[in-house]
Amino acid sequence: MNKLFFPFLIFFFFASSLIFSEEKTSRDGKTVYDAACAVCHQNGLAGAPIFGDKSAWGYRVNKSLDELTYSVKNGLRGMPAMGLCMNCSEQELEMAVSYILDSL
Repeated sequence: MNKLFFPFLIFFFFASSLIFSEEKTSRDGKTVYDAACAVCHQNGLAGAPIFGDKSAWGYRVNKSLDELTYSVKNGLRGMPAMGLCMNCSEQELEMAVSYILDSL
């Protein structure tokens, strides 16, 4: 794995925590995606399926919204728990997953 990935991941974790720390209202799926998910899903970092590329999502497109949200919440393979949005509610995570699925 790229030696720069982990320092970048740590930086992103703290940056996203600062971005979201001031907000108390519910964020929409695009807002959560842009702040927390896009870093990996725009470029396929750490094997993340690319946003908008249905073939990259493969078998995942057949999973339910609940299954995909569960994976985001708990982490899976290279994706950390909460998708690095440590202060996101489950509803916000679900809206981000819906936003991603709507792009396919």
